[in-house]
Amino acid sequence: MVDSQFRGLKILDKIAQDHLFNNPNSVLKAGNTIQAFGVYTIKKQNNQFIVYKNRVCMVELSNAKNSLAWCVADKYKLTYLKEQILELDKRLNWKQAEIEFLKNVINSKVDMSRKFAVEDKLQTLIMKAGEVKKQLNKCVNSAKYYQQKGFENETSRLGLKASSGTIAKGI
Repeated sequence: MVDSQFRGLKILDKIAQDHLFNNPNSVLKAGNTIQAFGVYTIKKQNNQFIVYKNRVCMVELSNAKNSLAWCVADKYKLTYLKEQILELDKRLNWKQAEIEFLKNVINSKVDMSRKFAVEDKLQTLIMKAGEVKKQLNKCVNSAKYYQQKGFENETSRLGLKASSGTIAKGI
């Protein structure tokens, strides 16, 4: 009895491995790890999301959404989009770090003339960070579009109809 249950669990595990983890359209989350498209693994480590492709470290990004969008761009060989996501993610991180630094300067003991100059610079940085964030969101939305279109192409070849409301929910 126990032996047959064990064999049944092994069979279920094999089915899960073959059809979920290695599925070119699946995105699965387990704890701090995301399995994407049967090739990518995204792991959260020290407030960074590290993307591995076939167990080889590829890039580090600031959040899961950007990491998954990078994976989509890589999957569809969209080199420019992939580079844009990485570059904009880094720029946004730098701007956010600068903003935090300037906020700390303002909260420390500085004279009023310097405080006004720092507040001015802070407002400019906040505007620039917003612009970078908008550009990054456009890139993420482009990746969503490519993933949706790719999934629709896969399902149309199989004679299935894709539900547009559930495509790329993980991004």
